[in-house]
Amino acid sequence: MQAIIQATSAFELRAELTKTPFGHSLRLISYVPTARRPEQQVKFQGLFTGAQLRDLRDLIDKELAT
Repeated sequence: MQAIIQATSAFELRAELTKTPFGHSLRLISYVPTARRPEQQVKFQGLFTGAQLRDLRDLIDKELAT
């Protein structure tokens, strides 16, 4: 599953979440279409359990509620 988090005409930030046999792979990917050689770059990548992702979701929900 992919989702665009932030996008302008000069920059795009996407989140990609995939299920693997070892957990859930979360990647944050940037793309600069105006670059001399545009290419996707992984800015962050991690392997998380479902519980860890729920904790992250809860943290984001709490911050957005304030």
